[in-house]
Amino acid sequence: MVPPPYVDLGKLARDLFKRGYHPGLWQLDCRTMTNSGIEFFTTGFASQDASKVMGSLQSKYKVEDYGLTLTERWNTDNLLYGEIMQREKLAEGLMLALEGKFQPSSGDKSGKFKFGYGKESFHLQGDVEIASSPPINLSLVLAHNEFLAGVGIDFKTSDNDVGWKAALGWKNESTVLHAETKNADAFLFSVFHKASDKIDAAAEIVKAAGGAGGGGVEGGEQQEAPAGGGDWTFGVGMIYHLDGDALIRAKVNSNVEIGLGYEQKLREGITMSISTVLEGKNLSDGNHKFGVGLALEC
Repeated sequence: MVPPPYVDLGKLARDLFKRGYHPGLWQLDCRTMTNSGIEFFTTGFASQDASKVMGSLQSKYKVEDYGLTLTERWNTDNLLYGEIMQREKLAEGLMLALEGKFQPSSGDKSGKFKFGYGKESFHLQGDVEIASSPPINLSLVLAHNEFLAGVGIDFKTSDNDVGWKAALGWKNESTVLHAETKNADAFLFSVFHKASDKIDAAAEIVKAAGGAGGGGVEGGEQQEAPAGGGDWTFGVGMIYHLDGDALIRAKVNSNVEIGLGYEQKLREGITMSISTVLEGKNLSDGNHKFGVGLALEC
């Protein structure tokens, strides 16, 4: 099998901590497929704090004979996005894509050329912005038996600034280990383990980059640093699958932030979820957040 791209290294543990939690939001997702093969995906968020409503509409159409995928997206910030992707037809394992973004209100526009090439032992990806001094991003993942190793370079040609990231991993049928660093300043260590058909568990240790504006490593991308950047945090989480298309989520970290969630498939194509994130250090007056999600698919 082709190894995953760099951005998907450690994804199982990352998703266990992120997916299914939508604190402070009312969320609605709708997905449908027309008879002509066009897939529509609509998502909407309503903030409980600011009463702000955000949403996006995406359409995707595949031209199988030519290996093409056409994607269009619009959101409530009036940002237009389009992508043309060609996969596997020119050469086995080769992906080529061209994407563009346009903001009519400000006239801002940008474009990017992306490519990927994967075989049994490696996966190479990169993108170049269409600009006079384009940023260039390259990543490579190598696989040998159960081991994975990845490296990425972000080069800003405008000021000759170079950033780098590296990752090591190991996996088998039930366990995935992942370690990653960005510029030897931010670090992430995670483990995902499928204990049984009903229980998935994960643990992670994160060090955010020190200094103002620093951030931790997540999925190969730099994340915004929490207050007290440079500190180490530790978290554990689990998903327990109940009988009858339902599951329970739970997580806690060293800052005593407690996440709880429940997801239930009400009927075919309708799934509801509720979640909360509690400040364990201040249960009586803490800034606790509650969220509700509804997913529709037909």
